[in-house]
Amino acid sequence: MSTTIIYAHPYDKSFNHAILERVQELLREKGETCKLIDLYRDGFNPVYTKEELALFNKGEALDPLVKQYQEILVNTRRLIFIFPVWWADMPAIVKGYLDKVLLKTFAYVEKPPTGILQGLLDLDEALVISTSTAPTFYLRYFCGNTIGGAMLGHTLKGVGAKRRRWVNCARANKTTDAKRKAFLEGLAKYI
Repeated sequence: MSTTIIYAHPYDKSFNHAILERVQELLREKGETCKLIDLYRDGFNPVYTKEELALFNKGEALDPLVKQYQEILVNTRRLIFIFPVWWADMPAIVKGYLDKVLLKTFAYVEKPPTGILQGLLDLDEALVISTSTAPTFYLRYFCGNTIGGAMLGHTLKGVGAKRRRWVNCARANKTTDAKRKAFLEGLAKYI
């Protein structure tokens, strides 16, 4: 299976970076190759310019990184996102990735007359692995469930991801090293 990891954390000593290393290790152990999109390292700009937005309805992009990321997605069967949850949501750089890369006519078309999305990507799975300071139940039931609802339930479903899952290391800033280690070990059941 062709896997692409979309990683979004600016600090290489973070727990998110440890998650990235563990996921890569698990994929190697299974003999699976993967592509890494490191949004911060790449210097990805998540903000639309007026020139870019003018091309939105045509499904076109000006940013060469967007085109590079799209070329990677064409051959991807599984997407794995790794990022921290900030203010009960994905970081802006991840939202910008979704906005600018998953373009109309590339990732989806709108089915008339309803406008419901028909996915154009052939994704078997989208997996989101996140960390948060808040408990997962709080994010799901009191903060709008943006990861499970909007990201997985609408956006990634809408572009063609057949199976969608979210695993979160809650209270990552307050938990023990033993629990962090157990979380890393437990990732094997998702990879």
